[in-house]
Amino acid sequence: MKLVWVAFLLASTGLAAIPIEQYNVHDFVFTAAAPGNPFDVALTGEFTGPGGVRLQVPGFYDGNEHWRIRFSPTILGSWTLRTVSSLPALNQQAENDISCIPNRNPNIHGGLGIDPEYPHHFIYADGTRYFLLGYEADWLWGADMLDPKRKVMNRLIEQLASHGFNHVMVNVYAYDTRWAPGKSCEWDYGPPAVFPWQGTNQQPDFSRLNPRFFQIYDGMMEALQDKGIVAHIMFKVYNKKVNWPPKHSRDEERYFRYVVARYQAFSNVVWDFSKESYNEKDNLLQSHLTDLIRSTDAYHRLTTAHDDDVYTWDPDLNRNLDFRTDQQHSDWAEMIAFDRAFRQYPVLNSEFGYEKGVEDLPTHEHRDPWDVQLHRAWLVYMAGGYGVYYYNNTAWDVVKPDPEPPGMMRFQLIKDLLSKLPYWRMKPANSLAVGGSCLALPGEVYVFYVQGSKLTVNLTGLNVGSGISAYWHDTWTGYREKASAIHAQVLQTRKPDSFGSAPGLLIVQRIP
Repeated sequence: MKLVWVAFLLASTGLAAIPIEQYNVHDFVFTAAAPGNPFDVALTGEFTGPGGVRLQVPGFYDGNEHWRIRFSPTILGSWTLRTVSSLPALNQQAENDISCIPNRNPNIHGGLGIDPEYPHHFIYADGTRYFLLGYEADWLWGADMLDPKRKVMNRLIEQLASHGFNHVMVNVYAYDTRWAPGKSCEWDYGPPAVFPWQGTNQQPDFSRLNPRFFQIYDGMMEALQDKGIVAHIMFKVYNKKVNWPPKHSRDEERYFRYVVARYQAFSNVVWDFSKESYNEKDNLLQSHLTDLIRSTDAYHRLTTAHDDDVYTWDPDLNRNLDFRTDQQHSDWAEMIAFDRAFRQYPVLNSEFGYEKGVEDLPTHEHRDPWDVQLHRAWLVYMAGGYGVYYYNNTAWDVVKPDPEPPGMMRFQLIKDLLSKLPYWRMKPANSLAVGGSCLALPGEVYVFYVQGSKLTVNLTGLNVGSGISAYWHDTWTGYREKASAIHAQVLQTRKPDSFGSAPGLLIVQRIP
């Protein structure tokens, strides 16, 4: 769904109501000249909706004497807008006839939140459940960024959506990678052609943002929202050769405020302080900037910090993170269990392997077979967490979606199989299984993941006399085979021989 660019005249026009679909993005555009630095002009849109709900949405400068207030109505009905600005030409402008109408895009469900009843899981604003299937695409914004049609970017987004991926981890900006420096091949999109500040990465003018860069980034956000994919936006990255604004500077805060002002209206946004946030050793600075994100965001989008154990496990610091984002290259299930026990919030393992590319492109040196990475993913989900798929040929500045990686369709099976269950009510219960891991809602449904062949399970609490459904699922192909009839509460069974080396998933559930 494309943004609706509506030129809002500074004087009242008397036109009919401006219709905006619920949870969709609409830009109110103002034109005015500003003395000095336009990026320091304060502009806020005060929106009032049904029942007196109020949203104070910051505006942003978009170049050529244009300012935008990007708005997404949260409640059906009539809304009004009044502007507040330090620039007289932008101050006290009003639009009194805004109509929030029903959303027509079945992929859009409002902002992502934490389920208050099942806090280890997510839920959308409209009540739709969200089974997170993640994908790392750090350079998605930069893939063919000068191509008006964005063929490579759109191909990857379409590919993700078709396989059920609904969460993409992406940087705001990165410059280059050490493993593919410069233009190593035609698919290498680092260093980028456009930068978030005026000037270059080597000689930036940090006092002035570059609207052209963010207009290109807008296109990525539109495409992701249209497909119902959450953009997990990481404000910084410390090992991709970026010349960032000085710490504790006004320029640093200006950058953070600008990104939040520009993208908070997208309902498919969650914020992340930085990729590999542990690189920021000043925890008070990280806390301050995270608070700045949250205070600037009128919609209260979820906030996290990627892979920062010290920050996450310090209760004095971790008062401003809504869920855990970790990258764990060992102890996959154990760390999920640890974090779930530490705090009642969702736990995301964002990096547990790197699937090697179908083609040998110049990318990261760690290259795992797809079956190894898939096995780790199953361990993460069976422990009650969520995972992120890493594919070497699309994760960083080298972006080549085709040929399609073999692990992609198999990751989709995780979502296909588990999301049909009451996953949000199930808990890890490995004490009920020998030979595999277990998720269970005792008395109703049990899931056993088996890499070997033999499995012993405890179904105590399940009425095994009648009304039981039991099927084995091949985790590589999705092939389903009916399990032997269950007549005892303690069952000894075997994974079907037809699965070969593929781990099996046994789902046992009571038929209502």
